[in-house]
Amino acid sequence: MNDKPITAILIGAGLRGRVIYGSYGLKYPDRLKFIAVAEPDSSKRKLFQKEHNISNSNVFNSWQEILDPAVGKIADTAFVCTQDRMHYQPAINALELGYNLLLEKPISPSFEECNHISKLAQEKKRIVQVCHVLRFTEFFKKLKEIIDSGAIGDIIDYDHSENVVYWHFGHSFVRGQYKRKDESSPLILAKSCHDLDIMYWLIGEKPLTVQSKGFLSFFRPENAPKNAPERCTDGCPHEKTCPWYAPRLYISGEPLIRMGFNANSRFLRLFSSMIINHRKIMIFLSKFIKKLDQFLNWKEFPANFITTDLTYEGKMKALREGPFGKCIFKTGNDVVDHQIATYTFPNGVIGTLRITGLSDLEGREFRIFGTKGVIRAYFRSIEKEIKITDFLTNQTRVVFKKGLSTGGHGGGDFGLLDSFVKVIKGELTPEQAGTTNIQGAIESHIMAFIGEEARISGKTLKINEHLI
Repeated sequence: MNDKPITAILIGAGLRGRVIYGSYGLKYPDRLKFIAVAEPDSSKRKLFQKEHNISNSNVFNSWQEILDPAVGKIADTAFVCTQDRMHYQPAINALELGYNLLLEKPISPSFEECNHISKLAQEKKRIVQVCHVLRFTEFFKKLKEIIDSGAIGDIIDYDHSENVVYWHFGHSFVRGQYKRKDESSPLILAKSCHDLDIMYWLIGEKPLTVQSKGFLSFFRPENAPKNAPERCTDGCPHEKTCPWYAPRLYISGEPLIRMGFNANSRFLRLFSSMIINHRKIMIFLSKFIKKLDQFLNWKEFPANFITTDLTYEGKMKALREGPFGKCIFKTGNDVVDHQIATYTFPNGVIGTLRITGLSDLEGREFRIFGTKGVIRAYFRSIEKEIKITDFLTNQTRVVFKKGLSTGGHGGGDFGLLDSFVKVIKGELTPEQAGTTNIQGAIESHIMAFIGEEARISGKTLKINEHLI
């Protein structure tokens, strides 16, 4: 048995690279060790170097430097965690050097680039683990198990809602790096290749056709309230009434804490109320209970995305100078804020994906109608549940229920890494580990590419014919 950790280079030390995958390496040093990093932002680069005790000789400013043939292959794997439109060339260069890859999703906003990475991986006999992390959660493993068991018979109708809570959509798709298609990806790819991967995985077939509608209806300049300044930090007269007032999110984390008001747990509801409504008491208690400080001085996502200086002054500076302090209606965004895509499959199944950026709760909801019964389920950070209703007995039973999840994507982030490490070590085959290797992951991307084309054209498109 190989007891040594696999070694990795990190390309892109942002939220996913440094905070998610980097934290796995710190928590499980016997499984994964980062030995080099490439990151153009000096503060992120230096922070990752310090956290992982990386020598100066293995710190690089760019992916071009770390993947230079003169440097060569210096680790078992390369983690490519750059922005969407910067995945392709680092992935190609890393494969040419002989690296196995962990590649952030989406693979690329281009079908041709996705296909090239896939073919090169096959040619080089390399593993490319695409980060479709939802498959690695307890929730989705259970959902797959139920469907494969035949408990609801054959699927006839699959209804899947991706509800992006209002503040998260504002952060990522209005103010953030996914706000423009020409700089990142369309919403259905950037946010929902996860969801389409799950649809493809659960239904078990490739779709034949797709039709789609979607619009940018709300986050537009003409919807800005009267006298709203360019930035929330410029003295906005609507700060008390606007749900997207930036300091409320990034300084105090209030919208995230308020999510606890909807939890099933009575303790979590009470705790959230105390943080929001009795702040002075909680500040006093934090002198004795140090863990309270993280809720009073918000340093988690999305605050840790906009700056590495998580002091009050550091976060305010980021809001005054960067894109995340801009008025939510004046950011220059162009991606849709709601969309529906309907897919038909060879076995007669109709699969519907609904995406909305104006949800009160963050998470996914499912209604899966079969020939013997129905599944109703939801997957949220504060709670998860799967219920089955059987036609014969008309009885409904809860087969899965979990409360608050502290792990990224309901534990899927670390679950994916566990599987990836075992595959690279040779302890499991990709099939045994259930990895979303690139050949399977491309299917969800094709569904997204053609879904966006269907939205733009207003036509029902045949997926395979359209690709050809």
